[in-house]
Amino acid sequence: MIDIQRRQLLQFAVASAALSAFPGLGLAASAGLQVASPLGLPQVILARALRDPRLIEHLGERELRTWRDPDQLRAWIAGSEVQLTATPTNVAANLYNRGVPVVLMNVNVWGTLGILGLDGELASLADLAGIHVGVPWRGDMPDLVLRYLLDREGMEIGRDLRVTYQASPFETVQTLLAQRLDAAVLPEPMRTSTRLQASSLGLDTVELDLQAEWARLTGTPPGLPQAGVICRRELFESRPEWIVAVQSAVAGAVDWVAANPAEAGQLGARYSSLPAPVIEGAIKRTRLEMRSATQARPELEGFLGALAELSPAFIGGGVPNDGFYLADDLPARG
Repeated sequence: MIDIQRRQLLQFAVASAALSAFPGLGLAASAGLQVASPLGLPQVILARALRDPRLIEHLGERELRTWRDPDQLRAWIAGSEVQLTATPTNVAANLYNRGVPVVLMNVNVWGTLGILGLDGELASLADLAGIHVGVPWRGDMPDLVLRYLLDREGMEIGRDLRVTYQASPFETVQTLLAQRLDAAVLPEPMRTSTRLQASSLGLDTVELDLQAEWARLTGTPPGLPQAGVICRRELFESRPEWIVAVQSAVAGAVDWVAANPAEAGQLGARYSSLPAPVIEGAIKRTRLEMRSATQARPELEGFLGALAELSPAFIGGGVPNDGFYLADDLPARG
């Protein structure tokens, strides 16, 4: 784990240096907008947003790429290959805290995490007592959310339950379906895909919504500010009208995706290898709501701050300062 963190620190340092050396390269390199997203629901939202006629009027050419892991995203941002991207909120905070000139525009995904179990009962975290749980990406969001909630529940890994870590959700899923785990912490759309696979194998599943558990144990509204959209700082400084158009288009896209899961599933399947029914099922199990960075800030600071208590490296240090949040009242272009 220490080696991984050192590698990430070096990558952030390289990215920050590159961005400082070429602050305006992103806008000079293309007349349109280069957009990126990870696989999953953030990609479906951006794919829909980029079809908004008002956005097309402002941007003209636009391209949506898929990034496979944060390392690839950092490289694209460092090389100014993309100016705007969907990303988990912790990755956004990490980039900012390492000196990369990005700002958070909005948060639109408010909960993809859950626990999928084989048989038994999963009415609350207490039902994990005595069982074996798989968790992908040690030290990342699924792990930290689980650990934080277990502590709130008064449970301890090793004493009350057994946890093993896998390098990826795919490995976690394979281990669960082989019945070498009793349950697994998974994000959407991986959880929906796994549930469908388990059903095809004749395995019964139960699920626990970790957003609901967070609300129960913290006294906050259900929903975790997990993903949103960031842009390079010089983009909103040079093209504030683009950012206003993007914000409006994303808001419309979030509403459309939530209201039309079947059609959204078909759209998402065009951009990824995920079948439309999997994306559709994931949409139905995910809290989608567009909030500007300013509107989302109180809950985001609480969420990131709580997880950073377990691992400050998760967000690259402390909770980001004012400069991280895009203001709701963008200045007029001078």
